[in-house]
Order: sequence, then C-alpha cells, then structure tokens
Amino acid sequence: IASVVSEIKWHRGQSVVHCSGADSTDILASAKKSGAYVGVFHPLQTFASSQQAIENMPGTTFALEAEEPLLDTLKEMATALGGHWIVLKAENKVIYHAAAVFACNYLVTLAKLAGDLWQTFGVTPEAASQALLPLLKGTINNMATVGIPECLTGPIARGDTGTVKKHLRALKKAAPDLVASYRELGLKTIPIAVAKGRINQEQAGQLEAILRQATD
Repeated sequence: IASVVSEIKWHRGQSVVHCSGADSTDILASAKKSGAYVGVFHPLQTFASSQQAIENMPGTTFALEAEEPLLDTLKEMATALGGHWIVLKAENKVIYHAAAVFACNYLVTLAKLAGDLWQTFGVTPEAASQALLPLLKGTINNMATVGIPECLTGPIARGDTGTVKKHLRALKKAAPDLVASYRELGLKTIPIAVAKGRINQEQAGQLEAILRQATD
C-alpha cells in the first residue's frame, strides 16, 4: 500500500483511506505530507467471496483511524453499510488484527484439526465437515445468546478430569502432534470454566496438573 500511495500525486483536501487491518495510517504518510486526509476503514469480517462479503456485511464492526473531518465520514459509511464502528489508535492496530486472527483464521484451523481426527476412525473429510459444522454453529449461537463464559461446555467446564485423561491418552496414540495443542487450549479454558462457576479452584488445579503433565 505504501509504495502505491507514494507513486500517486495527491492534493490538499483529498481523502486517502486503506482497508488493512494490521496497518495504521502511517503507511499513507506520503499522501498526508501532500495535504490529503488519511484514514483506515477495516471491516472486521471474513470475505471468502464477493457474494459472501455482501451477505456478511450487516452487523459488522469497522475499525476506524482518522482525524476529523474524515473520521465523521468513515463513521457514516460504517452506519450506512449496516455496521458498527470503533475508533482505534495506531499503536493498537496490530494487536487488534491478531485478535481477529484468533477469532477467525484459527477457528478454521481448529475445525480442520477436528476433521482430521475424524479421519483417524475412517470418516471422510466431507462427512466430518457435515457432522462438525452444526456443532460449530451451535457454539457460535450460544456465544451470541448467553455469552462467555456461560456458553462453555465440555469436560473442562464440568471438571471432568477422567475424560480429559482419556482424551490425552487417545491423542498420544492417534495424533501425538496434537497433544501440545490440546494441552495449551485446555489450560486457557480452565479460567473460563472457573468464571462460569461450574468448577472451583481445587478442581481447576487438578485439571491444570493433568494438562501440564501431558508432555511428560
């Protein structure tokens, strides 16, 4: 973006806006130096196709960075697209984008890993996706309706150490490369379970001990 912007002759009063989630207005410095207003208009949304982008847009939050009067224009654009807006400082853009990667890109990775596990007992990737997608949709729906931590279910949410041990033993045999991922995600899940109120600190400690021993 910066190289393209630097090749264009900008004029005072023009508005130059990019849609990158990880970059600030700093990459538009050459336009700003010429007197143009600069800004960022990033839709916090995933666009697998043009049609999907149109369908997903309503309700999307847009991350904005700009000075007035351009900032007001960007706010109006977000509202006109049926979305919401949040104003970010330049120094917060990268961590904001990293959060989006956790919520979006790595969700795809987790779904792929779950599907791979289904293949270890003879289920095709297509059949695995058909089975797992309703579970994913149900989880997202629970997050939307009751929120975090109330939407958390599963063995860690109920302090089921026996099932966690079974999972670890099975993974060591069928997919040893996933043990570390299961362990780290489990450790991050324990505080959510505690916040939900379904397990106490003693149970949390037992779960943590089991997961930390998983690599021994």
